[in-house]
Amino acid sequence: MLNRVKFMQELSVQTEKLFFDHTSEYEKATAEWKKIAADPYFLQKVQAQPSYLLATWEESVSKIYDVHSFTKPYTLVSVDGSQIYPDKHQGTSCFLINIGTVVLRYGQPSGAVSLASEPFLFVGQEDDPLGMVIDMVDAKREEFEFSTGLEVCSALQSEQPAAPLLFLFDGSLIFWHLDAKEAALKDYFLESYCTFLLSFYEKRIPVAGYISLPKSKDLVNLVRAGYTNFAPVVKDRTQHFAHTVDTLLASSFLQPGQSTTLFKSHVAITASYPEMLHPWFCYYATEQEIVRLEFPEYVATDPLLLEQTLSIVADQVVKGNGYPVSIAEAHMLALVKGSDRDFFYQAVERQSIVQKQRIIMSQKSAKKKRMSV
Repeated sequence: MLNRVKFMQELSVQTEKLFFDHTSEYEKATAEWKKIAADPYFLQKVQAQPSYLLATWEESVSKIYDVHSFTKPYTLVSVDGSQIYPDKHQGTSCFLINIGTVVLRYGQPSGAVSLASEPFLFVGQEDDPLGMVIDMVDAKREEFEFSTGLEVCSALQSEQPAAPLLFLFDGSLIFWHLDAKEAALKDYFLESYCTFLLSFYEKRIPVAGYISLPKSKDLVNLVRAGYTNFAPVVKDRTQHFAHTVDTLLASSFLQPGQSTTLFKSHVAITASYPEMLHPWFCYYATEQEIVRLEFPEYVATDPLLLEQTLSIVADQVVKGNGYPVSIAEAHMLALVKGSDRDFFYQAVERQSIVQKQRIIMSQKSAKKKRMSV
């Protein structure tokens, strides 16, 4: 039970650290960005330092695009996932992945909305090289999001081959989370994700990743490089602008309805992507916030496909009052609530009794269930 009086006392002590004024740092970063935008040779300087893994671009770094909502009929697919992790205290070696799928058809006579929720139960195996760890469950959930999105989009494309179609993914297409994982898990899921994305590419179905409130620092890293004149020691560069993120920089020059130029990511894990899937990104200003949008190279380098994708995203943001309605609905369909989790464990326990293999839960879990005062 939270001691609220003591918490408020602790909060008052830590307030200055929590809400420190970084205005001077932001102003310095913005000034440096303006210098970069005015330097016609800055891209060449970046390209001369490939070991820095800095983002690159093709048009002017300060190029701004006006993005307009898509006005023609289109179909949109979004998929999200949730999970119940393995819990040793419950005495079971299984976990659940719940996938929510949304199909929205605009400007079409019938079947405008299709909503589905599908649970998948997994039982752990001792000889499974990927194990039953939380990292594996998270990676498996994302794999199901891609596989379900591909299955649904492929069926829709078969029905209407010429109709504009987009798979809008909630999250990054740069699989940062795999980079620090064990080799077996990283290699397996990176290959799996790219296999699904290759199928999207082969079918010419555009994919976009939508990231709300991003904390990425690709533009900030360019600012750091310019500010330190490409200092050779990484730690000397990263100590600068520690509290600045890309969206703060972008807010100094983007107006609602505008996007930055496209940037090509060169972070370490992208070296393992097939060329046509290499991730590009931009920042897009909605009325409420600046979001990060990511695209595989086959979308980023196709002007018509890119414009269509950006316009559909813009339309979704408007329809969702600041957040894509398709992603929001998919999240609600996928969400596993506390009551669902309780039902899951009760159902597994009942089944164990039927099979005369009663589950033995830990005393910690049992105590929680019967605790009273």
